[in-house]
Parts: sequence; structure tokens; C-alpha cells
Amino acid sequence: MKKKTKPMKDIAIDTGRDAGYENRRWLYHLTLPWNLLLTAWVALKKVISLKTKFSTFWVDGISLPARGIKEGAASWRALDIIYNYKFGQEVGFTGRLNDYWLAILNAQAVRNRLKLVKRELVGAIMEVAQRESEVRLLSLASGSAQGVIEAMAETRDINLKVTLLDLDVTAVEYSKRLAAEYGVSRQISFIVGSTSHFDRAGGGLKPHIIEMVGFLDYRPRTKAIRLIKRIYEFLPPGGKFLTANIISNPERYFLHWILNWRMIYRKPEELAALVIEAGFAPEHCRIICEPHRIHAVAICTKPGSSDRP
Repeated sequence: MKKKTKPMKDIAIDTGRDAGYENRRWLYHLTLPWNLLLTAWVALKKVISLKTKFSTFWVDGISLPARGIKEGAASWRALDIIYNYKFGQEVGFTGRLNDYWLAILNAQAVRNRLKLVKRELVGAIMEVAQRESEVRLLSLASGSAQGVIEAMAETRDINLKVTLLDLDVTAVEYSKRLAAEYGVSRQISFIVGSTSHFDRAGGGLKPHIIEMVGFLDYRPRTKAIRLIKRIYEFLPPGGKFLTANIISNPERYFLHWILNWRMIYRKPEELAALVIEAGFAPEHCRIICEPHRIHAVAICTKPGSSDRP
């Protein structure tokens, strides 16, 4: 029987213009019926086991960035393409098609999530720095760690020590190169390892902040709660935990069937229930959704003597 938890009241939609969010909707609402028909055709082909080189000529067939996202689905590679795609770099029909696919609502939303996470990380780092001489941050399933590294670049004056942990060697190598580009390599330790053993792999690190964005999209409820509970226990009083989860939306079927990107979708209230059942108190947590309401970010504080609610 599912344990009842106290609901979280602080769930907000962040529409702040100063955040630089992407919020282009009309074209993708207008073309949604066509995208759904295309998705239905691809789904039918796959259900009847009709083997083709591409899901569809119109997406991964003609668009190299879209093909790269499909080939790297559920990995840091796909996110890296979405995060850093340069619009307008290719002219002609193919270029316009690339721009179209890389600006669907889910692509906009994941870039919005990056901005939101980076802002909240900067805020958490600055808050901890007010009471600690050294701020320690641990990123679990860190991937490229672009959000963490960019947050570090914005808080250069703070004595910050970061550990990035990911099971994918290529992700760790990429984050090393990215850290060097931003000039923060000396502040980072890199670990190739599983989140299942993060408390042992981290060695003597006692983080004030733990970030784990994107990983819950692939963790079933029981395993997610078990992991978050360990994170809660690992944090000191006043420690911060920042995580996120994707929310169901009409484009999820496009991601599933055409891009082979399968995720576990949760409402903001369901994300709240995960962190609360794992031990965080509702009054010490916030849930913020980016403008498209496709990604929800949870920012939780472990109460205790260092906590300043």
C-alpha cells in the first residue's frame, strides 16, 4: 500500500523573462497534428516489425542533429546536441528542418531546465558560502555536467569543491574537456562509478549540495525513493538536494517512437511525493516548472541546526 505523504504547497511555474527562457509555442501547437500522424505511422511500422534504416525520412533520415539525438537517446550525447545546437547555421530546406526539430517544445524545455538548474545551483552555492568556508557539491549521474560547470564559472570567487560522478566514461571525459574550457578543472574531481555506490565512491567528500538532474526520468518509483533516501541521509543538516523529472506532454509519443527516447513521466506532485517520502519535509522543498511545464525541478533542504528556512 502506497504511503500517504503530506502534500507540498510550494509548486510554481517560472515564467520570468529575465531567465532567458525559450517560450515559442504557436508553430508547434499548429503542427502537432502532423507530428502525431507521423508518430502514429512510425509506431505502426515498428509494431508490425517493418524494418527501415530510419524511423522516418522527415526526422532522422534528413536531419543529422535529429539523427544524433536518436542515436544518443537517454544519454549525455543527445542532451549535448540539444543544449548547444546553433540555430541558423545551415541554410536551405535541410537547415530549416534542423531548426524546426531542435526547437520542438521538448527541446526548448530541456534548455529551459538547464537555465533553471544553473540558477538554482548558483543560489544554493552562494547560500552555503555564507556559513561555510568551503562549499562542496556532488553531482550524481552528472553526464556532461554543463549546468554544474557553468554554475561554477559564475561563482568563481567562492571556495567551491565539486565531484562529478557518472558511470559513462565518455561523459566523464567530455566533462573534463568542458571544465578545462571554463577554467574550473582544478576545483573538480571526476569519478567513473554508479549512483548505487555514490556514498562510497565519493570517498571523504561531505557535500553540502547534491545535484541529480535527469536520472529520475529513468528510475521507477521504489528505486527512486530508495536512492533519494540515501541522499537525504548523506547530506548534513542544512544540506541542499536538487533534482528534476520530466512531465507528460503531447510530444512524449514523438520522443518514444521516433527518437527511441523512453522515460518515466511524473506530475510535479508525484515528484514532490518522491522527495517527501524519502525524508524531506514539505515545508523545506520547492518545485519549480519551466514555462512549458515539461520539466519540474525540486529544490530541497535537509532541516537541522544549519537550516535557514
